Formats: sequence, C-alpha cells, structure tokens
Amino acid sequence: MGRATEIQREYFEAIQAADFDRIRSLLHPDYAFTDEEGTEHGVEGSIEKISVFTTAFPGFEIDIHRQLEMGDVAVMEATMRGVHRDEMAGIPATGRSVEMAYCNVLELRDGKIYREHDYNDNLSLMRQLGVAEVPT
Repeated sequence: MGRATEIQREYFEAIQAADFDRIRSLLHPDYAFTDEEGTEHGVEGSIEKISVFTTAFPGFEIDIHRQLEMGDVAVMEATMRGVHRDEMAGIPATGRSVEMAYCNVLELRDGKIYREHDYNDNLSLMRQLGVAEVPT
C-alpha cells in the first residue's frame, strides 16, 4: 500500500468517526471536492456534506473492495451500509437499512488531499429510503 491509499484509508476512518478536526488536518489548503452531482466544494462545503451523511447514517460501515494507486492518486471502490437514523435532505429518519455502491478518487499534493471526487448512485439510495420509485 502506498502513501495515497494510506491517506485515503485514514481519511475514511476519520469520516466514519465524524472526526472533523482530523478530516480538516488531512486536507490541502487548496482542497476541492467534486460531489456525485458534479458540484465543486471547498473544505467547509465538503465538511458540511460529510456531516449530513454521518448524522443521517451514524455508525455507517464502508466495505472496501479495491484500492488502486497511481502516483499521488488513489481510487477506492466500496460499498457503504448504514441505517437512516436522522433527517437527510428533508427526508425524515426512516429507520431503513441502506446499501450503496461507492467510488472515491483523491489526489494528493504536498502529502495532503488536494482534489477529491465521489461517484455513487443517489437514486438507488432514495429508492431504498422509500422516497423514489422505479419507473415501470
């Protein structure tokens, strides 16, 4: 395991623990995060998105299937699992268990996370929460 994948694992351990000080310490001053909808966020926007998720799905789990490293870039394919215990995006807690395929790509600069991209299927998540239906 190289430095990029080590930092990626450390980052996701901090996310699972909702350790926002640790998360901030891993981010480069010029950090930018592009979410699954293509919107770019800085440090505080990213922290807000993480907080929404960790509040809605406290104690969620990440099952890492594969990590790849190419120099200062790490790619992680995983499955996220959790129970919807608090409001998220206007959706009251449902108590439902969810499972979502997830991909994270991050790039390091100066030993810190400089760029990050997330890829996941929000429609699948909304279906599992019972707020979206499969078209017939």
